[in-house]
Amino acid sequence: MLPFALQVILLLLLLGAAIAYSGNYVGRVIGKRRLTLFNLRPRYTSTIITVISGILIALTTVAALLLISQDARTALLGLEQLKREISQKSHQLAEANRALEEKLKQQRELEKTLKKLSREIEISRQGQVIFKVGDTITVSLIQAGPEKPKLEAGLKHILSAADTYIRSLGVKSKKHLIYLPPEEFDQTVNDLLVGNKSYIIKLISTRNALWGEEIPARFEAAENNLIYKAGEAIASRDIPPGLSAPAIEQEILKLLNLSHQTGRDAGVLPDLSGSMGSIPYSQIVDLAKKVKLYKKVVQLKALARKDIYTIGPLEIEFVINNQ
Repeated sequence: MLPFALQVILLLLLLGAAIAYSGNYVGRVIGKRRLTLFNLRPRYTSTIITVISGILIALTTVAALLLISQDARTALLGLEQLKREISQKSHQLAEANRALEEKLKQQRELEKTLKKLSREIEISRQGQVIFKVGDTITVSLIQAGPEKPKLEAGLKHILSAADTYIRSLGVKSKKHLIYLPPEEFDQTVNDLLVGNKSYIIKLISTRNALWGEEIPARFEAAENNLIYKAGEAIASRDIPPGLSAPAIEQEILKLLNLSHQTGRDAGVLPDLSGSMGSIPYSQIVDLAKKVKLYKKVVQLKALARKDIYTIGPLEIEFVINNQ
């Protein structure tokens, strides 16, 4: 059995031959009988018949192809639709390539960030991180008010003092060690313009910073409120009689720790080292000797030595209340 394509070719040849033969036959008949069409001369009529035969051959060929072949119908009738679909698919492919490229750029950025974080972690393990994200670099006081130049000068002084403090830790660099975004600086100034109180300005690290690197930071402002008035009780503890001097000293230390925790809960800030304040141990020893003299329960109170504000320190004095 002949292949389908060969069958189509043979069919087209046969149709063409039949139409050509018919056209030639009709032409001869018209020529012999000297028939005319549209009052034309016989030879012109014969020419027209020949042309019509050629047209019929072409139309028959096309019609046969459309009837027999789905591919031919698609090529002739659906070519424009096919072009539109190809254009649409090409556009979608270009969009997909762009999206893929963007994801590859993002992936490369993530890889860079991951490498940097890995390096920071490794250096951190070696003890070379100077500030971690969220660490307080410095704490200062500034008076809010409507004088913008004064506020700007005060904040710049805080940044300069922070730079000096970091260099005192052993960091050596010719460039500035603190980076505060300009919009952060301006926003802090605007916030302080509308106030009239004393404010605590914390300089906070916004990411892990290595030795010698520029430290990105932000300001954090809070009112420096009065927490305890001078002489106000902060905490107290009952000390039973009969304890040894070292045991009484431990009770005093417990009261001191309780006072620090109470002050912290009330809003007093510790210093950069985390300390709330300290008392000479010799003072604790002398106080223990006095308490030991009592033969009954002694209430020991921790009082504010002076007005204590949010910025601290928590300066206290002990008072014996003999019950």
